Amino acid sequence: MTRKTVRSARPSEVLIDELGGDQNLWDLDKHLTGCLTGYQADPKFGTLVYFALEALWGIKREFEMRAKAGKFDLEQLDEVWIIAPTTSVPVPWIWIVALATAWSRYEHDGEPLGEAFGLEGGQGKPPIKNKQAQQLDERAIVHWMRTKLQDARAEDPKARIEDIVQGAAEKFNKSDGTIRRYWQRFAHLGRLRQTE
Repeated sequence: MTRKTVRSARPSEVLIDELGGDQNLWDLDKHLTGCLTGYQADPKFGTLVYFALEALWGIKREFEMRAKAGKFDLEQLDEVWIIAPTTSVPVPWIWIVALATAWSRYEHDGEPLGEAFGLEGGQGKPPIKNKQAQQLDERAIVHWMRTKLQDARAEDPKARIEDIVQGAAEKFNKSDGTIRRYWQRFAHLGRLRQTE
């Protein structure tokens, strides 16, 4: 008899729930931009392939949602594939190149699949998805902190980040030192976005 392990919600999932979690709030452009940003934060081949696959998942989700919302004619829909399998969809070139390069490494160079795609950690290293999931959680926590700080400063312009650090440490069950490190690492990303 197999046991299912119960896991607690990841910080990134908590953030999505707090922001409304509405399935209709999906934005494919933001998802694709996030994939590119994620790759640029750690520009390694495995990261590139990881986000290429994430980008494709996002494109699939977009078309599933559009189909469920009735945005396709009946003849465009398909019982098995959601929409007709020959339908063309836009895929940014970077993701095509990433996956084609990985496939070539596998097919022509004879590398094992996990190594060719750069997704396996290799000797004693965790898979790339572990690092990317952790980074996503760290950024989600910083986003939550930024939102709380903006709200606090709207009420009191002298509100301190340290109060928000303590709140985040309790909410996400992390040490305050860990939360401060996250803030130092990712807080500037929000400021950059606001000035664009």
